[in-house]
Amino acid sequence: MKLLKIGIRRWNIALKRFRDAKGGFAAVEFAMLALPLMLMIFGCLEMALIILLSVTLDNATDVASRNIRTGITTSANSSVTTFRQTICDNMGWLGATCMEDLKVDVKTYNSFADVPLTDLVSGGKFQTGSFGYDVGGSQAIQLVRVYYQWPLFTPFLEGGLTKLDSGDAVINTKVVFRNEPF
Repeated sequence: MKLLKIGIRRWNIALKRFRDAKGGFAAVEFAMLALPLMLMIFGCLEMALIILLSVTLDNATDVASRNIRTGITTSANSSVTTFRQTICDNMGWLGATCMEDLKVDVKTYNSFADVPLTDLVSGGKFQTGSFGYDVGGSQAIQLVRVYYQWPLFTPFLEGGLTKLDSGDAVINTKVVFRNEPF
């Protein structure tokens, strides 16, 4: 019984020391806040990368589309592969994986009212049967849709982006224009 009382007294002393100790609060608080803070910092960095990717994709698509608009690229001297390569050549920092991650749809329409407003991503998959490459002639109305797959690292941006079943985000851009008379 005496041994039990000694054990309880030591236990109470240890609890009192733990309760009265003030030395580890900063470490405990940091440990509790470090993971959410790091996730938010990485989320901000990832958002900056996605904005940079979006601007880069917009500019590269505009440059490649200008070749269609001015008649430099015609259906006789171009293919979807060369058009995709033109976009990738203008994307600089993404050149290494660009051709695998880039999807292109170029269509010709008779009027601006006929141009669809929908995307070619549905249910987490690309509608591969809807992709095409049709460069029109002089004064034709063109729709150029470009999609780029981007892997997400943090969970913060999942709700605001179009996602594929693989978990990759889809960054896209669209350009609609009338070809110049050539």
